[in-house]
Amino acid sequence: MAKIPKYLLNLAGEYRICSELNKRGVFATITYGNRKGVDVYAISDRQERALKIEVKTAQQGKFVTSITQKGLDKNRTDSPDFWVLFQILPGQNAKFEERFFILTHEEICGVQKRRNKEWQKEFFKRHGRRFDIKSMGVDQVRAKDVESFEDQWAKIIKRFTNRITPHA
Repeated sequence: MAKIPKYLLNLAGEYRICSELNKRGVFATITYGNRKGVDVYAISDRQERALKIEVKTAQQGKFVTSITQKGLDKNRTDSPDFWVLFQILPGQNAKFEERFFILTHEEICGVQKRRNKEWQKEFFKRHGRRFDIKSMGVDQVRAKDVESFEDQWAKIIKRFTNRITPHA
């Protein structure tokens, strides 16, 4: 089966993540426009809480995150609450194999930092100099780097059920 075109792949990922969250009882909707800061909002029933979710969809074993290039490796208020990495691989008879990796923003930053450090080490071995990822590269993580986060939907759902109750 041929690869899904990039513009359709990104939409498929965002709608698929919304579908998974809606199936699990969390209202989720994609955001539209070319100036959006996040892909999906998950909104609580009473609309007192909204979570920002960044979706990255890939048809191979790596996900482009651009965390360092966007400055998201810093503790910023506009950072997503969660990242969902969605791997979609063509299978037999026009079916797809799907994998979901759910990480908090802190977790993805840690994974990205380790991946960059490992990559820097290999680059230095090959070229005898450091590579400036901020100016020349694009951050990526491999599916192998995030396998321990597979199908951890409960993290997002738990954020809606952990309400602080006032003292009597």
